[in-house]
Amino acid sequence: MGSRRKTGRDAVRLPDITRRSVIGAASAAPVMANAAGTATPDSLTDRCGTFVATDIRIRRLLMRWGDLESDAAKNYSWFKLTRREQLESAQGQEMARIDRELSRLFREREKLLKSLPQSVATDPTAIAAKIAAAAKAIDPEDHEEVHHLLSGATRDMAAMRCPGCNQPLVTEAWIGWSTRVDQGGRV
Repeated sequence: MGSRRKTGRDAVRLPDITRRSVIGAASAAPVMANAAGTATPDSLTDRCGTFVATDIRIRRLLMRWGDLESDAAKNYSWFKLTRREQLESAQGQEMARIDRELSRLFREREKLLKSLPQSVATDPTAIAAKIAAAAKAIDPEDHEEVHHLLSGATRDMAAMRCPGCNQPLVTEAWIGWSTRVDQGGRV
């Protein structure tokens, strides 16, 4: 209980505000703000975060679409149905919704990707953000070694500490969510 601060006369205690919690909240803000695709990212780190989040969303939707198609083919003779019959089914409707969402996300991803190379990174977090975005831009199925090399470089930067003060050189919370990649290179 000593790590919590008192709220005055009340017996309730609040957690201490630490550097880590402030940085975590600040670094998650661009991601949360752009989760609905409504905010306009303006800093390099924000744009990289939005790019990574968009890429993760695209990969998840592609996996869901594939699962729906596999189930429909296995259970409903999907490929023997007319296009209209496919669209009348629950799976067909969800697949059509996913197709529309993917079209929008691919356009957003392409626009963000075109803006990143010209942007100048001015701090270690921005450099790590650019590397993380590059890792997501490289399809692991096409260039697995390059994808893992870039993902590893981002994780390495996240582990770096200032030799003088031992503080992280890169905002830890940003790197934590941006480099979540399993051994197969998928999100």
